[in-house]
Amino acid sequence: MLLATTLLDLDRAPTILEMRAFFKKHDWSAAKITDPKSRSAKDHEAISRIGRIMDVAFEQEARKRGLSAWSGYLDHTTRMNGEKYQDNPLIALRDSVEDLVSDGVRVLLTGPDEIVESIFSQFDLDDPDLDKKADDFMHTAVGTMLDVMQYDQLAGIVQDLSAIEDFNPYIKPNFRAQDHNKKWYHTDSEIQVEYCPDPEAKLSPEKAIVDPEKIAIFNLMVEDYWKVLDDTEKKIYRLREQGYTQEEVAKILGYSGNSAVSKRLKTMRAKFKDVTGI
Repeated sequence: MLLATTLLDLDRAPTILEMRAFFKKHDWSAAKITDPKSRSAKDHEAISRIGRIMDVAFEQEARKRGLSAWSGYLDHTTRMNGEKYQDNPLIALRDSVEDLVSDGVRVLLTGPDEIVESIFSQFDLDDPDLDKKADDFMHTAVGTMLDVMQYDQLAGIVQDLSAIEDFNPYIKPNFRAQDHNKKWYHTDSEIQVEYCPDPEAKLSPEKAIVDPEKIAIFNLMVEDYWKVLDDTEKKIYRLREQGYTQEEVAKILGYSGNSAVSKRLKTMRAKFKDVTGI
């Protein structure tokens, strides 16, 4: 749903979907040269290849400007209404800008021959230092872009006001997520954090575990729980954790309906209770 007014003029609190749609429409860094859904497999491969080249420069230049850790610790995506979203603002910025630049390069290089020839005619392809010059140019371009966007200030704000959704849950151990938990949960008695591997059976706040020793014990229990799950149950867990609905999980696994998934989840909850006593 697109808003007909600005967020500031709205007479109520906007929904998450409305905010996503508004910023997607008005934020230049989320702009697209071509609609991702209209791109061919060849287009996606070209954009991905160019993006990987940019990744190296972006990582190094971002670290110089306040990114406190390897971006892999912060890469966290979720699904909402069938759409995939990047939760960490710093990584979302990186991905959006890389897509914009990579698609622009792709369009130029797949354009009319005279345009491609005019671009390459400006370079001495026999220059032994060409790779170094290209790398230096990439770093300068990415660094300038980050400076224009005041990346250092953005990085400081995002990292000072972090949320657990800002961190990649699939990297173990994720030290940046641990730092976040210590900062926000172990020093504030008003806030509790849930440690529960089953997305369908979250602990209530009053039962949440915040004591480090208890967390360590609970993590061992979680490992025991994981061992009793079969391969299909592990797939269901991972898909549900990523935000897929039961209907979507059933379709991915090839089930005719979601009842099979529902039965599996019920069995998984029973196994969780048997192993952990929770």
